[in-house]
Amino acid sequence: MRLLPGICAAILILQGPADLARAQQSAATPSQNPGAPAAEEKQRTARETNKQLDQLACGPSHVRLLHHTEEGPQTLPEAPTGKGLIYVIRTKYVGGAAVQAKLGMDGKWVGVNRIGNYFYLEVDPGPHYFCMKTWGTPPGLLSLVIEKGKTYYLRQHITMGGDDLDLLDENDGKQYVAKYHRSSFEEKHDK
Repeated sequence: MRLLPGICAAILILQGPADLARAQQSAATPSQNPGAPAAEEKQRTARETNKQLDQLACGPSHVRLLHHTEEGPQTLPEAPTGKGLIYVIRTKYVGGAAVQAKLGMDGKWVGVNRIGNYFYLEVDPGPHYFCMKTWGTPPGLLSLVIEKGKTYYLRQHITMGGDDLDLLDENDGKQYVAKYHRSSFEEKHDK
């Protein structure tokens, strides 16, 4: 044991002053970008999560929906007692005005809107996964736990970065529904 301090001192004496300074500097200096692996891991995890949500929420890519806008006064339903009611609203925004915005829920397409339209769904309580898709941009994804007897308002919005799907507060949702027209749709079958 007494030999160890002597050996260490001899190694330091034999090592040149420049080597000693480099060794001390590299030991004291952390790597240039210690957060890079963590940031890359976080991005990878976010991409994987979005891919999983896309698979859970969006309908099959081969399904096409034909959209119709219903003109005139609309009768609005009350939230059913055993289910939740969801209004899906496509707000007016110049970007993507001519494009249909499909809504998928739990792996099936459940509706489509054009600009200034809405539709509604009665949904069983519990967790559900939603997807908004337009033309090839990244989908808007949302997961939501539906409570029975409660009304929800989802907004479909096309941005330069892709499709956006978010939850509106009740007052904003009611205002949009009051001034927009109801959508209806049917599945288009290829001949």
